[in-house]
Amino acid sequence: MSSDLLDDLVRGVLATLAYAAVGSLVLGLGYAVLDAITPGNLRHLVYADHNANAAVLAGANVLALGAIVTTAIVTADDDLGKGVLDAAVYGLIGIALLAAAFKVLDRLTPGDLGQICTDPEGSPAVYVTAAFQLALGAVLAAAIS
Repeated sequence: MSSDLLDDLVRGVLATLAYAAVGSLVLGLGYAVLDAITPGNLRHLVYADHNANAAVLAGANVLALGAIVTTAIVTADDDLGKGVLDAAVYGLIGIALLAAAFKVLDRLTPGDLGQICTDPEGSPAVYVTAAFQLALGAVLAAAIS
């Protein structure tokens, strides 16, 4: 294997590890923020109680943030530093805007949206809320240039 190929492989592995670290941090922080703005312990609701509403909401939030981070990485070209910084910054902006949008949607809908979306009984409201999160994630991802 030539030195250039090995150098490219090492750079690729390091880039993958850097992006994986930033992506994991953004997704973990996004999950923690969602947990903070909804009633109960989200981890317990999803993994111990098998609460489908909470799982749909958490899944939509993770997918929305994943789209934002992925777009930031793809648009960074071959500049690793810019890509990692963009992924972190746009990821944090995404977390804040998704949380704010959840609170705005809560104000526009009857009842406590957090309570509805974590209720053990099925509710169609969780699907609308999840779609809202996914759509906003797509809009924010598209806005990255």
